[in-house]
Amino acid sequence: MKKFKVRQSVPVEQIGEYMNEWQCKKPNCVKVDVIGKSGIYDIYRAVFTDTDVPDENKQNVLVIAQHSGMEITGMTTAMSLGNFLASDNKEAEEFLKKLKIVLVPCPNPYSYSKQSPEFQFRNEAGIDEYTAFGYEGARMDGKAPAAEAIQKLIDEYNPELLLDLHGIWGENQLVIESCGNSAFAHNKFYNTALERRLLSAGDKYGIGQYDNDFRQELRQTDRGCTDEEINARFMPSAKGAVAPVYSYVKYHTIAASYEIAWEQSGLEKVLEALRAGCEVNDYEYYSGYPTRTVISYGHNFVRAWGDTAEKRRKSRIELWEKRNKILVGISHPEYPGLSAVIVSTSPKLSDKHIGNYYRPMREVCENMKSQPGVNADSMMELFDDFYETFAMASLELGKQTEIVNGMTVRIGIPFKDAKVRKVLYNGIEWSPGELEGYTVTKSGSWVFVDVNVPPDKVVPFAIAMVKYDCTTPKCGIIEF
Repeated sequence: MKKFKVRQSVPVEQIGEYMNEWQCKKPNCVKVDVIGKSGIYDIYRAVFTDTDVPDENKQNVLVIAQHSGMEITGMTTAMSLGNFLASDNKEAEEFLKKLKIVLVPCPNPYSYSKQSPEFQFRNEAGIDEYTAFGYEGARMDGKAPAAEAIQKLIDEYNPELLLDLHGIWGENQLVIESCGNSAFAHNKFYNTALERRLLSAGDKYGIGQYDNDFRQELRQTDRGCTDEEINARFMPSAKGAVAPVYSYVKYHTIAASYEIAWEQSGLEKVLEALRAGCEVNDYEYYSGYPTRTVISYGHNFVRAWGDTAEKRRKSRIELWEKRNKILVGISHPEYPGLSAVIVSTSPKLSDKHIGNYYRPMREVCENMKSQPGVNADSMMELFDDFYETFAMASLELGKQTEIVNGMTVRIGIPFKDAKVRKVLYNGIEWSPGELEGYTVTKSGSWVFVDVNVPPDKVVPFAIAMVKYDCTTPKCGIIEF
């Protein structure tokens, strides 16, 4: 029988000294400072980025570890990442040109200093720093200093990616490694392609990893279900939020936790996550993480606007905050060759043009004739009497919402060979353009048309349309 022995890492008194070595090695790329206190101990942050490269096109990545105090492999993986980023490795240098990486290896040094499993889930005030978060943020009564420090970082950087590193605290202890699985139902990547990619990176060491597919169960999402027989058939989950969930709710961050047994495989997954943020993503148009889509209606979307990471970050956060005040609808039924998406921030105009649910598109266009900057006749030419509006939901009567940071309306065309012939915004034909106009992205069998609407062109009620040519498969009964 093995006797439990706590696994050791950098002594709590030496954490700052250890991290300051990174700054000594790369003073132009690393800044280490103190962001709070946990008991008598300082909470240290390290910011890694190439200061010779302007920040406006860098995405923000936040890596936190050992929030629960004793999960030492989370801390040592974060320390290993710091060593890598402060090295002369060419890939590390590329990361720092494209990303700003904020690293907090030990936000809960008080619990860590005890070197005892008894302090796994409580600090000196008896508070579990990890679950001190709610959907609105951390407790701010001074009794959860680690949670407060982490929330301030999330609010400061509005990260595109947040990695929350967990693991083991005993020598020779085993935890099954996972990525994006948690007792907290929403503590997972919403982008399953990224999750699969990171798990594949960990596979190179021959270590089995746990994912949601093992369970063959769904999460219960019906908040009103009180039938225990029904609930028992769904995957149970803890209530409430933690830091990654808060970051998603507030800033549309792609965020989740890792469980790490071995630093080598844990670090490999973290590095793969950084690689993903430095690559051009077919679906995203720009390089980086999939955080731009803030409202979706099937294959049509409202997305963040801008040609730099900084502009897209501001746009993303504004649209995300106003998400429930923006109506998205489509022309229906949809036919090959023409797609149209409606975006409204005006309850009054939504009620006038669409009504409670739907209205013939030609009638909508006729109603829009009195709206400034609209060429209703050019839209009416494209719609026959079969087209109707189909809105996701009606906006409640109330104050109109203003969008000040621009928006991108993405229209998905499900034909690989689709050729765009005309793009209209409220009946006015637009030309290609990243900031004002349209861009085309191909991903798999999809062609996506992004109608990029700058702040001065956003109007309370708009219809974006794409006319295109395509080749369709055969229809009807196929005989052999």
